[in-house]
Amino acid sequence: MSRKIAVTGANGFLGSRVAAYYQERYETIGYTRQELDFTDREKAKKVIKRDHPDILIHTGAISDTSACEENPQLSWKVNVEGVSNLASVCGELGIRLIFCSSDQVYMGNQVRTPHRENEKLCPVSAYACQKRKAEQEALRLQPDTVALRLSWMFSADRREGKEHGTLFSSIRDAIQNGCEIRYPVHDYRSITDVWEVVRNMEIMFQAPAGIYNFGSENDLSMYEVVKRVLAHIGKGQNLLKKNEEAFAGDPRNLRMDIEKCRAAGAVFRTTAEALEAAGETMFITNPPL
Repeated sequence: MSRKIAVTGANGFLGSRVAAYYQERYETIGYTRQELDFTDREKAKKVIKRDHPDILIHTGAISDTSACEENPQLSWKVNVEGVSNLASVCGELGIRLIFCSSDQVYMGNQVRTPHRENEKLCPVSAYACQKRKAEQEALRLQPDTVALRLSWMFSADRREGKEHGTLFSSIRDAIQNGCEIRYPVHDYRSITDVWEVVRNMEIMFQAPAGIYNFGSENDLSMYEVVKRVLAHIGKGQNLLKKNEEAFAGDPRNLRMDIEKCRAAGAVFRTTAEALEAAGETMFITNPPL
């Protein structure tokens, strides 16, 4: 069946890749903030009603956690009210909503095993609270919503000259300059190749509505992850040092159990596998200058 796909945040890290990938497979519309102001319900409805996609993938957000803390009113308007507006419009027009949430909702609940979607949540940061509230509003206003709890993502393709986040840029700069790099031994989190998120998203077009952890599994600390990557590429092992102070009193755990999305058909490599492959691309096939 032919589908029409719309993507918000089409000039962002995830949204630009989603729009680029699916325009080769479906009729796809990418919206920037200027083209679709989802903080204004009536303006958003006018645009969405005009284009009437079958599926709306909402990647647009204020994702800088510091910015959310500094200006919670603005970030609430974007991250919660904006999602509510889109969910309301999608519910009214019969459009499936795929909403990009975050693993940050798991911060604060003291669980030490990989997190599951049905856990009791007690998010602590402004961003995490906003994402949790947005999940609730999306499913209330459009029951045909798939909310994807995404992990920290990376890419080795260097779109627009840089990859998302600082993991690979830090490693690359350290290797180039011979500088020490330190990573925590008490910090555990899922880290996912953004292109696996993009490709697996198609599975969710027909998956049962609800909330899904959506990313790589990982049982290694950040220190162990980086150590394994450096060993795999054969560079920089002598530069890596342990950070034993960070999170020592309260180890951070943002690992996700992905059995639910796996049962729907999604396939993710582990964090270490994905990072090793990216390391080969960035440091072996295309070594830094």
